[in-house]
Order: sequence, then C-alpha cells, then structure tokens
Amino acid sequence: MTYAKGQFQSYRAITKIHLGAISDNLSEGEEIEYDGHVLKRGSDEHSLHSLRAAIKVGWLVPVEDTSSAYVPQPAGVKVHKADGTDDRQEIDLDTVFETDVNVGTLDEVRPDAAPKTHKATAAGQQNSSEGKVVSRIKTSAKSDTVQIGKDDRQVVASLDNKSGIEVERVAVATGDVQEAIGGEDLTELLPDAESAGIPNPGPSGEGAGDQSESRARSAAGSTVGGADDGVVVARIGETSPDPSGLTLIQQFIPDFEWDMSIQWAKRVKIACEKYGDIPAVLDYINSVETETVKKHLAKRLAESKR
Repeated sequence: MTYAKGQFQSYRAITKIHLGAISDNLSEGEEIEYDGHVLKRGSDEHSLHSLRAAIKVGWLVPVEDTSSAYVPQPAGVKVHKADGTDDRQEIDLDTVFETDVNVGTLDEVRPDAAPKTHKATAAGQQNSSEGKVVSRIKTSAKSDTVQIGKDDRQVVASLDNKSGIEVERVAVATGDVQEAIGGEDLTELLPDAESAGIPNPGPSGEGAGDQSESRARSAAGSTVGGADDGVVVARIGETSPDPSGLTLIQQFIPDFEWDMSIQWAKRVKIACEKYGDIPAVLDYINSVETETVKKHLAKRLAESKR
C-alpha cells in the first residue's frame, strides 16, 4: 500500500489499538483519517508514522470493509533450553490444567487398630483436633505477707531477687516489749524508749554511710563545757549561723532563707545563679556551709567571671 502526504483515507479499527506515541487508545469501531503520516481524530491531528503497522496487520481496515473481523495471532515467542551451550534447541510449552483428582482416602492407609477419627463441629469440642484438656493450673487470688525473722537474711535476699513477694522484716520482742513490732530503725522498734542521744543528720553532702553515722555519734558525745564548767554552749560538729549576718540580709531580702537540707550540688547551683552577684549573701552562705560546698561554690564563681 502506498501513501501520499495530504491524501487522507478513512479507516475503521476492528479491535482496540494502543497509540503509545500519544498515550491514548483507538476504540473498537472508531473511524479515523490517515495519510500515512498524520492521524486525524475529529479536530485533533497527530504525527504518527507507526500507525502503518496497524493497517498492515489488519487492525485498521477501510471504512467500506464491513466483513473483516479481528483474529488473534500468536506472538511467536520461542523458548530455548536453559543450558550453557551455544546450540540451544527450541522446546515446546505444555499447557498445564489445574484439576482436583481423588487419589485415595485416609481409611485406606490407616491401621486396623487405630482409633476412630473424630471431626469436631465446634471449637473446643472433646476429641477435636485442637487438643484435649488434661489438667489446669490455678493460682491464689490473694497473697499474705511472708514474715521472716532478722536472722533469715539469706532467705529474704533470695525472695527479694527471685519473686515479687514483699518481705516484711519483724523484730524479735526483747526486754519489756510485750509484742513483736516491725520497723527499720530503733525509733520504730522502741517508740517509748528514751533517746539514745544520736543527733539529726548534718548538712547534706558531709560523709556517707557508716562514716557519717560514726561521726554523728562522736559529735553527740563531745561538748564544749559541761556540768562542772557551767552551761553547755555548743556541741562539736554543730554549725551555728551568724544571726547578725542573717538579720542584715533579711532587711534587703525579706524572704531570704538558706536550706541546708537540700543536696549540696543543688545548693551550689542556687547560690551561683540566685545570689552570685550579692557579696553579702555569699559571705553568709560561706559562713554556714560545708567545706565541700564552699570549694565548689568558689570554683563556679571563678569560672563565671572569665
């Protein structure tokens, strides 16, 4: 077939044709005009030379042809053996049909002495394939406190580490105590007993553990002055703030107070950030603070002035 540019002929699509160049499709039965170069679809025109192939294979026929019908053609795909030789021969592909074939039943292979099969009609039915309940484990909904004496420390540690049971340590009744009392220190075990003279904990940051406790006991027994010398004016280890300095500061800062029970590092931070530019307050803090706090306070003030 020959084509002349500008001489359009009318064609009809007998099947759906995809036009890749313009990303569109020609629907079955759609009529177009084509001169071998330009495709006309209504008012649209597209340069499409590849449409000649559709005319050649019979997908586009002249409008006058009303008898032609689309006949699918094989794609001509050839399959070769997957081997490494150069001379690979073509092979034929067999069509596989998925069919269900009954090849036997379970009764044909089960031994004669085997128990009968049971098909469960509901979940949990006895002898079903889901299994059979042979036993149940029950746990108590309530748990009592386990009481262990002070000598059974190894048992207490084992229970604390291996279970979630809370162990209550019970002291053994001695002396004038008529019943066992639980507690962690002497004031809880002997609430009505006289004070042993152990002072309250000192400023936070002074010592730790047994050393701190030992120093507290020593301080409790050491005093300046005594019954023979007159009135006891102070105890060794106690820190007495300067009342005149505090009174002077409170004249300018009415709500000022210095809490020695706060952790020592936090006290250093408060002193630097809140009172770092007030010499009178810093002098008062240094007069009542521990050596540790004074050392770190001086270091931070020096670093802030660099």
